[in-house]
This record gives sequence, structure tokens and C-alpha cells, in this order.
Amino acid sequence: MDEQYREQTESTASILHFPRTSVAQNLPPLLETKPEVRRIPTPQYDKLIAEAEKLDKKSKYPCKFDYTIYRDLETRYADRPIRGGVSYGKPLKLVNSHSTCQQCLYAFEMDTYGRGCAHDCVYCYARAQLTVHGYWNNPIPVPVDLNEVRKIFYTIFETQKPSKWRSIMEQRIPLRIGSMTDSFMFSDKKYKITQEVLRLLNYYQYPYIIFTRSDLIAHDEYLMLLDRKLTSVHMSISSINDELNRKIEPGAPSAKRRLAATQKLVEAGVWSTVRINPLFPIYPDGYFTDPDFVRSSNTPKFDFSSFEMVDAIADHKIPSFLAGFGRFSPYAMKSIEQATGVNLRPFFKKELVVGARLDWRFSDQEIRYYYSEYKRRAVTRGLQFTTCYIGNGEGHFWRDQDLWSNKKDCCNVKGKIASFNTDSRQVPFEERLAHSTSKCATPTSTRLHEPLGQAHLKLTSRQSTDGLGMEPTP
Repeated sequence: MDEQYREQTESTASILHFPRTSVAQNLPPLLETKPEVRRIPTPQYDKLIAEAEKLDKKSKYPCKFDYTIYRDLETRYADRPIRGGVSYGKPLKLVNSHSTCQQCLYAFEMDTYGRGCAHDCVYCYARAQLTVHGYWNNPIPVPVDLNEVRKIFYTIFETQKPSKWRSIMEQRIPLRIGSMTDSFMFSDKKYKITQEVLRLLNYYQYPYIIFTRSDLIAHDEYLMLLDRKLTSVHMSISSINDELNRKIEPGAPSAKRRLAATQKLVEAGVWSTVRINPLFPIYPDGYFTDPDFVRSSNTPKFDFSSFEMVDAIADHKIPSFLAGFGRFSPYAMKSIEQATGVNLRPFFKKELVVGARLDWRFSDQEIRYYYSEYKRRAVTRGLQFTTCYIGNGEGHFWRDQDLWSNKKDCCNVKGKIASFNTDSRQVPFEERLAHSTSKCATPTSTRLHEPLGQAHLKLTSRQSTDGLGMEPTP
């Protein structure tokens, strides 16, 4: 069943067959003795296995996980230790105290792997951040400390002990799987960390939303672990141009594989959505909305994201998609241009390259055109559509709700899965700060907890070029 979702490339190597006769058979018996295998110390694994044994005795969760993966990593890299160790701790994050995502409904996150990602997308913000500090794929992404995950769930759902996560998790605020690293890299077939986390979430009946670029999630051994009452899957596909996909998302599966995998998920009863995120510009800013824009045969075009993606999504019987326009750091822009050989700077208006970081972004009017055109085509093909405001200012969160098919959820999960009754927006800002490294963060809006789904929102005149100050009034 899985073969149709995997593009395998197999090669055969020339094998030289040497004579089986060994000179050792003529040596004295003493010299035939096998040398003693060097015992490599594994302090990290020893600590992990000891903690796991204690958890096994205390917790009701029937963990059958093979912890030797940590030992194997530790011995494999004994002579060149992995920067930061063979696992990483602090698995859970609540990130919506940051000014760019305070309205995000699913900002309670975890990654099953960290410090890198096999997909190595050139625009990735995590890649930029961790490369600077020498952690990105140095040398590989490492698994989460599974014991830390187990301890948190055990403490909250099997004891009355204090935990900083108790308030959030007792409200069953859905957990997002996949943030800075894809949890469904093919290495998980070996390490099986993600598989174990899915079992744990199912055991505690905890709702979760999965963000991935990998078709591994539709392989049978993973599909059987997805609880239809608890999970929704968002498959990220920025383009159906696989020639450019190989350059921009070099380690990710092809769009063809991702679309087929999402279709398989839908047919199996998993509520799934395609994320065109980041959405890339097709023509220079103003092409669609500036009446003074001069169009000609020399107008540059970037054939990556496209409106035709709507037809590909509909043809694969996927019921829902969303779009989120990209905002690119100088690091990301340089990486994209180096990978593709395309100079993207002429696509952007210089006056909109704002802030100390000089991020490259599109005008609000042009972004709105793209979203409106996707919405129009979605209606034509009978698809549901929403938008993601992350990266483009909170004004887009309010302004573009009129385009949402699901007025109560920009990720379009509420109303589809019964267990999704809460979200990160309802967490008080003071509690968000308790989980943030930036204790000086302040609310970007007076409307952080305003219920969604109100019609006829109108924008105030307080509109900044950046979009961050836009707040509509009913």
C-alpha cells in the first residue's frame, strides 16, 4: 500500500568476492581469539534508561519504546559528539506571547526532533536561527528526550503534583506537532520517536494538529496511529513545480507524493488541509492591484506558487486548503536566490522592506488579491479556504476573516473534530509570558480573546504599512 507514495531509487554496487580461506586457520589457537570490543561509555543513555524504568513503575501508560536508539546515537558519535547531546529537552512550547503570533490558535507546540531537519528548506526561519549558532543539522537532527514528554503527561493526568503546563493541558488546548523541525522525517522509521508520541497522545486522549511536509504520515504504520477523533493534518505544499521544489525544499518529498499522501489521509477519514505556506509571489508587487503598473513581455515571473494549485488540490479530493503569504529575512532571500538562480528582489517594493532586519514582504493590497483569487477558485471547485496571518501583521488576521470558510478557525479544524473545543488564544497573556523567554513582551491588541466568527468587520484608519497596527471595529 505504501509503495505508491514512495519514490524509491535503488542502485546496485559492484561486489568483489574474496576467497574465504583465511590465513588465521594456520595460526596458533591463541591468535585466533577475537579482540575484545571496546566498551564506549554511554552516560546519556544510562541516565535515560534509568529514568524510563522509574516511569514504567509509576505511570499507567504502557510504554514499549526501545530506548536503545539513544545508546546507538551516543556510541555512533562518541568520537565526534553531537553538539548539544543525543537528545534535547524542554519539548513543549507556548509561543503566542511573541508579537507575530499572539492571535495564533495553535501556538502550543512540540517537535519530536530538534536542532535540524532533513528537509532543509532554504526559506526556513529555524534553519536561519540555528545555523547562526552552529546547531542546524550538526551533524543530524536529534530526537526529543522522550522521558520529558512522558513526565509531563504523567504528572498532569495521573497525579496532583504542580506543573507549569497543568492549566493549559487540563483545558485540552490542542498540541501542534511540528514547528521548527518536521516530526515525520523518514529517519523516524528507524528511531520511532514520533510513533511513540502519537501513542502517548492517543492514550491520554489529547487533541493534536500535525504540520508536516512529509508523505511518511500516510504510510500504514503511521496512519494506523492517527486517532480520527483527536487529530487533524496540515500538509504544507508551497508549489506543484517539483523542479523548483527540489531546489527550494531539497530534502522534502515531491508535491506529487505529498498530494497523494493527503488524499490517502482524507480517504481514511483524517480531516486534512493543504497549507500553501509560505506562498511565494508570482509577479512583482503591484502587478494585480497597482493601476500604474507597467506590464510587458519582460515582466519577471516566478513559477513556484501558482493559482493552478487549487485544481491539483481539488483533483486529489482534498476538501480544504489555506494560504499564508511569505515574509522573508535577508538570510532566507539570499538562500532562495542562491538555490534557484532567480533574483527575487525586483519582485518587492523597496519602501516595504521594513525594520532593522529588512524583511522582504508584499503590500497588503497585493496579498489580499492573491487570497481573494484563491478564494474565488476554491468556491468554483467546491473547496474550503482560510488564510494564515503569521508574518504579515495582525491586521490580516482580522481583515481576511471574510474569506474564511470557517469563521471560527483559520486552520479550519474546529467544527470538524469534536475534541477541538479550545485554542491558544484563550490563554491569558500573563500565563503566556510565564512560558516565554521574553518577559517584556506586551499584547499587540486589546482583542486577544475576542470570539471569532463575527461578521461585517470593518477596518479602522489605524493602518500601518507593515500591517501590525491594523485593528478593525465591528
